Amino acid sequence: MTAISPAAERRKNADEMRSDFRMKRSRGIAGELVEIEWRPRRRPLDGFLVHGDPAKPAVVIIHGMHSNFYRSPWKKALLRECAAHSLGALSFNNRGAEARTNDERFRDCLADIAAAISFMKSRGYRSVILVGHSTGCQKATYYQAVRRDPRVAGIVLLAIGDDLAIMRRDLGRAFDRWVKRAKRMVKRGRGQEPLGAPGIPPFSARRFLSIADPASVEARLFDLSNSGPRGWFERIRCPVLCILAGCDEYETLPPDQATRQLAARYRGSAFAARVVRRADHSFRGSEKTMAGIVIRWATGEQGAKRRHL
Repeated sequence: MTAISPAAERRKNADEMRSDFRMKRSRGIAGELVEIEWRPRRRPLDGFLVHGDPAKPAVVIIHGMHSNFYRSPWKKALLRECAAHSLGALSFNNRGAEARTNDERFRDCLADIAAAISFMKSRGYRSVILVGHSTGCQKATYYQAVRRDPRVAGIVLLAIGDDLAIMRRDLGRAFDRWVKRAKRMVKRGRGQEPLGAPGIPPFSARRFLSIADPASVEARLFDLSNSGPRGWFERIRCPVLCILAGCDEYETLPPDQATRQLAARYRGSAFAARVVRRADHSFRGSEKTMAGIVIRWATGEQGAKRRHL
């Protein structure tokens, strides 16, 4: 999850600009600005395509809350590594990009991701690896759990967030009160209006419930408590790589404990976990390390061996 207050958002943007500078922003990435049609006569989804070898799986990047297809140095680092290894890559805006996060419908991710995969197929790629960051992890997992898409060769989960635990922590004793208020607003037909809870972004009442109501699919997806409900992640059968940040500001469980929980729930063919010890939620300062792990896993150079960095 990347839900942050407006002041924290400004600080995050400034940090990312400084990190971009360290990565030499002037060094461009060869590629193509593209539009992805997800439904006729609807506004297409913007994206950036890096060309690669169609015989290799292509990477499809799914951003988190309040982000987009081009912001964040980690995306640029991963796109550069993909280009260097002849892997096609698509970073695209889903319908939760930027301010649209505040009232997006989580289930829209099914159509968004399907459109991105179909776009890559139209460019000649036979399979893809979904790379989700933050809330993008929930979207990638939900998509594959529901669709069981044979074109998905694997899933990479970057900086998973337990949204329900984060909301409980951030709202404290007022959590239950805000959930009840949001439910009342939805019942009265005001679900699209901002909830107004302090210390969190201006989510609409229905968007807030999507991550804070224990009955919600999105809230349950990565409930990593021992008593948390099971179901969605357990449906994944393709290989999964989980990369957690050792200094994640949204952490609600120590990384090693979180990866053990995920490994215990996984029912697929191959699960690998890495922890980038000095990284924050956006992998600032460790972007190349993170990107290198993804590329080695995607190209089969490391297999499923577990290693901590």
